[in-house]
Amino acid sequence: MSIQNATSKAASNFETVRAEVQRDRLLPWTSAAGFKIGPFVVNPMTLRSMVDLEIAGNAFLVGNDIVEGDIGAYIWRHHSDYEAGNNKDQDKFIAELSDCTDVTGIINQIQDHSSDAFSETLQTLSFSESVSSSSALPAVPVITSICHQYGAAYGIDPRDVADIDLRIVFQCCRAIRMAAGDVKFAAPKKLREAKSQLLKSYGTD
Repeated sequence: MSIQNATSKAASNFETVRAEVQRDRLLPWTSAAGFKIGPFVVNPMTLRSMVDLEIAGNAFLVGNDIVEGDIGAYIWRHHSDYEAGNNKDQDKFIAELSDCTDVTGIINQIQDHSSDAFSETLQTLSFSESVSSSSALPAVPVITSICHQYGAAYGIDPRDVADIDLRIVFQCCRAIRMAAGDVKFAAPKKLREAKSQLLKSYGTD
């Protein structure tokens, strides 16, 4: 492939990815912001669902080797029928999940669901600026800082913020920081990667 063709292909890919990112940013604001994992319609990740799964030691949150129980727990926690203590619907869900044979495909979809929530993390935020460097732990967990920032700006109980689509929380926290000063945030990872390929095609990086 010639340098000109490689550059043209990289430029086309960059514009495609850019359009995808712009579209993806709007999805959490639509009236049907759900996902599908296998045959199941699931809700977006929230801070509360993330913490629930992390406390439970779910492999998708803590990085352990994935077992069947991790798959079921992750999907069920985001399932539209999920409710703590709802064993009747959970039993029905488990029966439906046992009929799924494409385990690899489902794992990939779970990983996409999880990574989508963090596509625009608050990379420039530091929640420990006032904490002494000698402190072994930050003053509060990151979830507290995010919920406080969002809740304070919009007059919402910080506990309620934990149940909002994480993509919306991150976008709004970015907007809060941008309104307060000259803050720049990194572009989503896939857009940065597309830009890197474009620069490489020009012989720069």
